[in-house]
Amino acid sequence: MADKVKRTKTKYTGIYFNENTKKYDVKYNYKVYNPVKQKNDYKAKWVYNLLTITEARAELAKLQTGGIKAEDKDITLQGAFELWKIKAKGQDFSPVTINNTEQHMNMIYQFLPAETKLKDITEEVYYKFCSEVRDHGYADETLRSINATLRKLINLCYKKKLIKENILDYADNMRTKQKEDYRVISKEEFDEIDKYFQNNSFWRLGVNNYPKYRLLFNLLYFCGLRIGECIALTYNDFEEFSYYKKGEEKPIRIAPTSKSTNDEHLQGMRVKITKAYVSDIKLTKDPKNFKKRTIPLSPAPERLFMRIRSEHLQKEGSLDERIFGWTHGACDSALKKACDALDLPAYSCHEFRHTFISNLIRKGVPLPVIEKVSGDTQATILKRYSHMFESDEVMVLKAMQSL
Repeated sequence: MADKVKRTKTKYTGIYFNENTKKYDVKYNYKVYNPVKQKNDYKAKWVYNLLTITEARAELAKLQTGGIKAEDKDITLQGAFELWKIKAKGQDFSPVTINNTEQHMNMIYQFLPAETKLKDITEEVYYKFCSEVRDHGYADETLRSINATLRKLINLCYKKKLIKENILDYADNMRTKQKEDYRVISKEEFDEIDKYFQNNSFWRLGVNNYPKYRLLFNLLYFCGLRIGECIALTYNDFEEFSYYKKGEEKPIRIAPTSKSTNDEHLQGMRVKITKAYVSDIKLTKDPKNFKKRTIPLSPAPERLFMRIRSEHLQKEGSLDERIFGWTHGACDSALKKACDALDLPAYSCHEFRHTFISNLIRKGVPLPVIEKVSGDTQATILKRYSHMFESDEVMVLKAMQSL
């Protein structure tokens, strides 16, 4: 009968001294998500006969950081992401791409835990993931990004033969709204939405929320902010500016009028976009593409902001506080409620941004300026709004004819 193994604990959790072999054994406890049971299975992995405590610590660290051997054919979502990061750094991917992918992974982990094995992601599991992500209320642009991130990890691991079959070969892709499907909100429709939040109220904890919702939708319409950028705003993100001002004395600020924006001496207020709020994982991150920017405020949102800020200060509120304490879903729900009441199409928050950029193009604003205030690259703007630049060919022809 074999001698019973006797192990003594060391000061390092998970590392034991084997009294029989006089060597070190490592025990790594981990959990694996079971998509069928919809819960975690708890398992342990042993590595035996390590000569020194240093070797044992190195082996344990390797297990803890998701070091996956190709021959194991047991790679997890987290392991796949680590593999992709190695590829991304080796091929000199931009920091923006790496950062955005990491944010998408944090969203994916809400529905498929990091410990999920890729070989366990069946067609049914993939469809369930798509359904839950869609029901969560993400914008279509976010849905596309999350889905594309998951698919590129699966494709990478299949290419490296870490999984035997690629479910994407037969699982239908998630269907989302395409860029050309986004609608433009007319000025008349926006005025109806604006009046709805002006003339109605929604009380919660003794506070009417509709004045702030009115400000939020004005900012979306007149500034083209992404919804995450908008709900990340604090009172300190609004600043005064003055062009062509001589001397150091600052003028007394009053709420502007449309006429004042036509004056040669231009002064007013602008909003600084330096961050974006991800409601679902409750963190603030850099704006998309790391493009921090400022956008001048039109008279309507400026007057609304000054009124709300004044009320906030009267209540001894801090200017460092966020103005809007809502999630993405809450903003979409408020907009949908207004559209239903007004018998308007069910617009999304992102369609305000689409409208903003479309309006700038129609008004002939130069592409570099649109890039500066929107935070999108010129290449992205041209790709998404190429149909709106067709009239530019007429400008070229007229210019050449006048030579």
